[in-house]
Amino acid sequence: MAPEGMDLRGALGELLSSGHISDSVRPEIAASWQRSLAFDLHPDRFAVPFEPESNADDRLVRAARPVLDHLVEDLGSVTMSLLLSDRLGHIVDRLVGDTKLLARLDGIMLAPGFRYSEGQVGTNAIGTALEQRAPSMVMGSEHFADELTHMACAAAPILDPTTGSVLGVIDLTCAVDGSHALMLAMAKRSAREIEQRLVSANPAADRILLERFLRARRGARGALVALNGNAMYTNAPAASLVRDVDPAALWALVSSAVFDQRPAQLELPVPSGGSSLVCCETITDGGDLIGALVRFLPALPVAPGVHRAAPQHRRHRPALGWESLTGTERSVAALVAEGRTNREIGASIFLSPHTVGYHLRHIFGKLGIDSRVELTRLLVQRGQELA
Repeated sequence: MAPEGMDLRGALGELLSSGHISDSVRPEIAASWQRSLAFDLHPDRFAVPFEPESNADDRLVRAARPVLDHLVEDLGSVTMSLLLSDRLGHIVDRLVGDTKLLARLDGIMLAPGFRYSEGQVGTNAIGTALEQRAPSMVMGSEHFADELTHMACAAAPILDPTTGSVLGVIDLTCAVDGSHALMLAMAKRSAREIEQRLVSANPAADRILLERFLRARRGARGALVALNGNAMYTNAPAASLVRDVDPAALWALVSSAVFDQRPAQLELPVPSGGSSLVCCETITDGGDLIGALVRFLPALPVAPGVHRAAPQHRRHRPALGWESLTGTERSVAALVAEGRTNREIGASIFLSPHTVGYHLRHIFGKLGIDSRVELTRLLVQRGQELA
């Protein structure tokens, strides 16, 4: 073992005996060693659980396989293995062409069905990347388990583009003497490629919505939602707010404000029993409405005994009659009068058929009618009166 490796094992031994950790240990590794101790692990005890039932998302496996295959070609002359794990550290795929390396991996149970979480085997790139939700590289004696000190690994988490949650990890593993400084960069690049494939798997309009959401999420400090009549994407702070809200109903409220050119800020009844002030921003493509970004604004502190005033609306809309219809409802009504179906209407103004039906029920109630025929008759009469 190299002197540096001896120093690291000595530092780990000092941590075990006195609780003190040397400044020579990288902070990432030091934090992982301490977590490993908290999991009640010990370097000379090595047991990797075999759990064939993984929690891998099928989308992850489909998106990752072409990236893994391409990376294998790039690494053709290098003795390197590629592994994919799910969000809990279960190995779900492994590609390795060298028989000696394959035997080494089998010897340390780094194979499909085994779980390489930090809580099970201590510091390792797969488990550590999952724990810190960030790329990780672990070299030789930086591993917590003695059994792994002859291996080098680099891993990067793969994030779900719709929620920002970790779907799994892509990992490169080899013997220490075959390691390369670019391993971590390759893992990070491959993780981004897999995430991009997850984005590209969506229909065109939803893909535009998702790409806009991903850009906005990077700088978002609070709850953020991107939605249209077909899809809804949330960051972690927003997920709990809209968990029990019907996406179609939420889009109906947001799209009504968008089409009716009401103030950019409005109150939404989320969560149930309360309301949240939000700022809406349209997402368009070539002039066509794709969806909207909804940013939840932080609640302002209210002094004791002071009642917050209700939000001011730009104008009062009657409860019944033609003037009570929102911009979206008027658009739906006009398309109904042209004889279009809910599906055709939805395709025209980017609403789901379910959301069109939601608007149509509101239109019928506000106008006191029961059918599309009556709605068409009213629109014809109104056109004649305005002519």
